[in-house]
Amino acid sequence: LFDRSRERIDGMQLRELAERYKLQKILKSTRFGTVLQATDLVSGRTVAVKLVTTGSSPGFAMVPELERLAATLAELRHPNLPAALDSGFTTDGSAFLVLELLEGKGFDTLAGGPPAHLLSLIDQALEGLEALAGHGLSHHNVSPDNLLVVHDGRGERVVLLGLATALFRPRGAGAVAPENARFLAPELADSAPADGRADLYSLALTACHALGANVSFAEPPVVQMPLAVSFALENDEALRQALESSLRPNPGQRPAARDFREALRLAIGEPTGTPLMIPDAWIPGASEPSLSAPLPSPDPQPLPAPQPLKEAAEEEPGDVLSEVNDEILNALLSVPPPPPRPASFTPAGKGKPAAAAVAAPAPARQPSESAVLPFYRRPAILGAAAALVVLCVLAAVWILRRPQAPPPAPPAPRAALPQVPTQPPLARLEEAKLYLAAGEDLHARRVLRSIHFGEQGLLSPQQCRELAAIEQTLALAALERLPADLASGLKTGNLEVLQAAVEAGAGQEAAPEVRADLDRARGIIEAYSQARTAAGRGDHVQVLDRFAALMALLPGASDPENLRGKAAEALETQAAALVRDARYPEALARLAPLQRTWPDRTGLTERVSHYETYQRDEKPQEAVLDALPGFERRRKPADGLEAIRDLAPTPHLAPRFAAARQRLEALLAQLDREPPQIVLRDGYLLEYSRGTVAELSFRATDDYQVKDVKLLARPQGGKFRSLPLETTRSGYSTVKIDPGFHRNGMVELYLVATDLSGHEGHYGTADKPLQLKRKQGFERLIQ
Repeated sequence: LFDRSRERIDGMQLRELAERYKLQKILKSTRFGTVLQATDLVSGRTVAVKLVTTGSSPGFAMVPELERLAATLAELRHPNLPAALDSGFTTDGSAFLVLELLEGKGFDTLAGGPPAHLLSLIDQALEGLEALAGHGLSHHNVSPDNLLVVHDGRGERVVLLGLATALFRPRGAGAVAPENARFLAPELADSAPADGRADLYSLALTACHALGANVSFAEPPVVQMPLAVSFALENDEALRQALESSLRPNPGQRPAARDFREALRLAIGEPTGTPLMIPDAWIPGASEPSLSAPLPSPDPQPLPAPQPLKEAAEEEPGDVLSEVNDEILNALLSVPPPPPRPASFTPAGKGKPAAAAVAAPAPARQPSESAVLPFYRRPAILGAAAALVVLCVLAAVWILRRPQAPPPAPPAPRAALPQVPTQPPLARLEEAKLYLAAGEDLHARRVLRSIHFGEQGLLSPQQCRELAAIEQTLALAALERLPADLASGLKTGNLEVLQAAVEAGAGQEAAPEVRADLDRARGIIEAYSQARTAAGRGDHVQVLDRFAALMALLPGASDPENLRGKAAEALETQAAALVRDARYPEALARLAPLQRTWPDRTGLTERVSHYETYQRDEKPQEAVLDALPGFERRRKPADGLEAIRDLAPTPHLAPRFAAARQRLEALLAQLDREPPQIVLRDGYLLEYSRGTVAELSFRATDDYQVKDVKLLARPQGGKFRSLPLETTRSGYSTVKIDPGFHRNGMVELYLVATDLSGHEGHYGTADKPLQLKRKQGFERLIQ
């Protein structure tokens, strides 16, 4: 298909870059391409040359797409898109795109900055994506790594990089660099058809990353923003809803770009419909590295120390809290919010461990005096201790001020995760306080996790600070219990306990004696996190595989959210639906992952056996169904019913068998309306001679068919019992009663005949039986 010695292929000219461009240095290089700084020998301009790897064979099929992208970038001259100066294919088959060389900093370096600043930059990136979409183009490579922040004198602007890579890159999460794979939309990660809505998904996830928001990829997705971000925004609820809608796995459920932009501007407090300007006051003074070179992180700055409250609340006479020292209150109210929960239990995007996908890394602290203080004298410990004292005092005040009710006891410990909360967030906050006071830290943690960041808007600032203080206290307590929790969780398989231990050990230098257990716990929690991520995508097989890996790490591990059970039920439901359509090989294939990863699941072996039986019986049962109309034509419904009497139909054929049975039974009812009739056969009398065998013969008739005839008899003074009858071809039923039964006395008897419809005909009854008598001697002489 390709020969380096040829200069033209299919009418397209191949070019040597060195003929026009003097390549100077590599700015960035990945397995998908290389960006170089070069000088245009024609114009003398310094440019960026992007070489895109096209795979094992040249990507000449994408020539029109590359040309259209280059022409669009050259025509638009959009402030949020790089200007394209040239494009084509090199003689070695690589695609290239010559772009203006820009100086700036990576968007990742701004993570954790002012939310309004970050959202303004996201809005600009959305402008660039819309400009591409207006020309029928999509980016499909949006990530923080491909957003360059440029300062042009009027403020900051974002320029979208990474263009053209998606044209030649294989589809799927595995073909993307791990640091960017987690920002792919599900349709891109699954190699499904995608359009500009995939870019909106990636941009929304980039915004969550920059804001430090936690993302749960459930259905629907849940975005939890840090309290500091929520307080800094004018309308955090509008932003949260827009982000959650944009992260829907179904592209058709994502909002339009204009709706997303309106939510961004509502969050900042800017009027919609006007462009957002980036004030110079927001521009950090850090140096600006070149276009695509690896960008160094800014020097870490020490976080400002918490400032005490300037004003103290006025004391009320007789108030129990009047004795609380103001310094303790200041410590409570100025406890910094706890760091974001480790993402080990929060699913991330595809292709990246969840621990790096949910929240932006917090800037590192400079070494301070507190770092060398004893553990019990550190400010955070003193503040948390003061917070615990105040919470206990508040609980005591609340109890003392309710004379009409007994003191509330803490709720009983619960073994399972809490259900969807029905109480308002303030009531759950009070419940968490009671759990904390009772030493039930695990249950307090569960309750606090049920208070989502969106619900914290219903709490007052004071209550939000109390919530932060409780979380800080729980984190410190968990850190003290770290060795014990690790040992307990690894012994019992309790993932909730291990999660608390992993969260407590995040960012801490573990002691040598617990380091191995902590590393093992992190691997276990990461495996469960991957199972949760797969569950959020609806990938049931991956959930089972991840849980099997988890069980290998920790046999007997708990499943707090029943991820494995839900995945198994989903596959079993799919298999049952396929069985109803007689797609037995596919149904058994659905159960194969279950057999491989969970062979001892209750009922699995029986289910597989049933499906294999159905597959074997399908064709023979279809043959029986084909024969049933013949019984109807011959007006022999009883024979048809007999043919299917003991047959267990497959689920696929069960409706047809039910319909056929109903037709046969209706025809039988039509043909068999009357009960049978029984008469004594001509020439037979109800008498016998002394010491002889009494022989009787009866004839039973029916409008359709007699099914059965029974004779019950008893000697005088005895009990009725059934006597055998011999039925002849002509329909007569004969019975022989020997002397041992009649004992030369009178015998009472009656007959019951049943037809195929269940009707009964009687000759005599148990109450009024027939009488078989012995002949007398005088009567014999007369006869």
